[in-house]
Amino acid sequence: MCGRFTVTAKDTKKIADRFQVELEKALERGGDGKPQPPTAERAKRAASALGRFNVAPTQEVLTVRSSPDPEEAAAGEREARLMRWGLVPRWAKDLKVGYKMINAKAENLTSSRAYGPLVGKFRHRCLIVADGFYEWMVAEDPKQPRQPWRFTVDGGEPFAFAGICTRKEWGEEGSGVDDGWLYTCTIVTTQPNEVVAKVHGRMPAILPGPEAETAWLRPDLEIEDAVAMCAPLPAARMEGAPANPKLNKVGKGIEGPELLVVP
Repeated sequence: MCGRFTVTAKDTKKIADRFQVELEKALERGGDGKPQPPTAERAKRAASALGRFNVAPTQEVLTVRSSPDPEEAAAGEREARLMRWGLVPRWAKDLKVGYKMINAKAENLTSSRAYGPLVGKFRHRCLIVADGFYEWMVAEDPKQPRQPWRFTVDGGEPFAFAGICTRKEWGEEGSGVDDGWLYTCTIVTTQPNEVVAKVHGRMPAILPGPEAETAWLRPDLEIEDAVAMCAPLPAARMEGAPANPKLNKVGKGIEGPELLVVP
């Protein structure tokens, strides 16, 4: 599975240009999509979505979706939104469900009770912004800790995971909650390419570029075509390198560029 990733870029303009969104403006929208007065909390949340070296489940991640209007969506209009990583279906009553739904297997998308009703609807498909992800290699000596590896695309450029998302009414505060709505998402995973297979038996479905990202968000994308898009990225575009074993733990202070380097 994909259980940790990075968004090390801090340049909001670069990310906005790359994914064709008005980033700051979009992140100031409320849960109903209407512009809201900027608040210190929204600004803090928006800033926390970038410059990250250890993005973990249940934290807020930067996503991009099509406009809610089908005509605008067909024309390529998009919006950015912060969502909680770990999908919480509408029928779920507890946030703990999200811990088990950080990934969705591409092979099971249409048969899943949770993902089947979502993958065929354009507003439930999203781009999850990243510039690297981690997988763990099991040590030959079972007494030794697993070794994290970080994988990048095109030399470290930003890319998008194929994501599935939803929202539900939520009366409590917390990550992913905006004006009474809880927004959550999951990363689709697939079979590994030759680079990732040396470390792990799965990899996230990475959309190969802007054209594929546009297709993933289009209202007229057939469900069979959506599933077919969740394939391994060509290995020639990827690199992997050992990362800092500090990543074996998640917690306050386990963050920063030193996580990319083996001590």
